[in-house]
Amino acid sequence: MKNVLLAVLLLLPLGAMAQEDYSWGSYWSVTSVDTMDGRFDDYIADLKKNWRRSLEMQKKDGHVLSYRMFANADKRMGEPDLWLFVEHKSAGSAYDLPYDYWEKMADKLWGSTEKGDKANVKRGELRTIMSSTLLREFDFK
Repeated sequence: MKNVLLAVLLLLPLGAMAQEDYSWGSYWSVTSVDTMDGRFDDYIADLKKNWRRSLEMQKKDGHVLSYRMFANADKRMGEPDLWLFVEHKSAGSAYDLPYDYWEKMADKLWGSTEKGDKANVKRGELRTIMSSTLLREFDFK
């Protein structure tokens, strides 16, 4: 029993040392988007009107820290037109907010959840979501 305890105590500093080289940061949801032919500007206008307003509301509520858009400057076949980055305070604020939070946001943005659902379906005429992932930022100390 003493040998097991000694081995655990000896391994603890090694685990701590490995963590000392970098530190964890915020979470980023990244969505790649392919716009329909000739609809890029329409989609950007929709992002400005709805996506940005939604994210500004989430920033005010403390769930979102920042957001960014990146256009693909040298698009090749099969690649998206743009990437949407959203920096979240935590993984929970990225995915685990309660349904009633989103209902209240839909009411503020569109007047009701049903109108928000219709707007989302209509947005499908402008773009295709190619992928979405959650990343966690880290940096060297």
